[in-house]
Amino acid sequence: MNSIVVGIDGTERGQRALEWAARSAEREGAGLTLLAIIDESAVQAYGTPAEDLRSSIEQMLEAERARMIERHPGLEASTAIVTGKIVECLADAAQKHDMIVMGSHHGASVGETIGGAKGLRVSISTDVPTVVVPSDWDPDAERTGIVVGIGPDDSSDDAVQFGARVALLLDEPLRLVSAWGLPPMLSRSAEAMGGGLRPVGAQFQRNLDALVERLKEQHPSLQVTGEAIEGSAPSRVLVDCSKECRTLVLGTHSRKALGRAVFGSVTHSVLLNLQTPTVVVPKR
Repeated sequence: MNSIVVGIDGTERGQRALEWAARSAEREGAGLTLLAIIDESAVQAYGTPAEDLRSSIEQMLEAERARMIERHPGLEASTAIVTGKIVECLADAAQKHDMIVMGSHHGASVGETIGGAKGLRVSISTDVPTVVVPSDWDPDAERTGIVVGIGPDDSSDDAVQFGARVALLLDEPLRLVSAWGLPPMLSRSAEAMGGGLRPVGAQFQRNLDALVERLKEQHPSLQVTGEAIEGSAPSRVLVDCSKECRTLVLGTHSRKALGRAVFGSVTHSVLLNLQTPTVVVPKR
């Protein structure tokens, strides 16, 4: 990984995202770009002269850059300002880097909840990992381990490799979680018909066991386990599993051709209920 871009907006969530990005860049030996976006519609609404706003943003970016360099002396950091719509600008910037990092307020606003998490909207519009950092993330909290959510198709393949690489860099355990199950109504119907769901869970676990063995062959020093967990809501299973881990990693199909408003329901739900910094890795 050579370069990381982080969205800065002058808020606490932006500062949390910046700290996460700086630590990751330092660990990876990557350059870091602090990006601010000027939304022209917002400028018009507040009536602030564009040149005054840009000057203030430049000062804010430089102050944040200096603060990060002081905290992380070996960090190579630069700043950039672009004008346009926030999601589109973030997605375009991501394409010039190897990772994009942004902050989130857990979808606290009505607009964010209805319109969909910006992190997911960016992630399905790019070919690089998108990291969403919750605004209440504590960089000094004692959390450890990487959790990767394993989907029923191949959308998790690149997410698994990403998670394994980070786990090896940090020398921390990697936990693969496959959430499976049916809504209660359908589950009861299956039991009534004598089918039951136990064989389904067993198959999910066998698939995970095979994946764990492949990873151990590829990375003998990797501490990796896999667990199939039954739950009527896969997103809730993943959110619960992420509460004590350092990072949650999810895979998704990049759907750039379908536009920038098509969401994966599980990833969408997880990003609206963030418990830990979460990386969305598009399958290439």
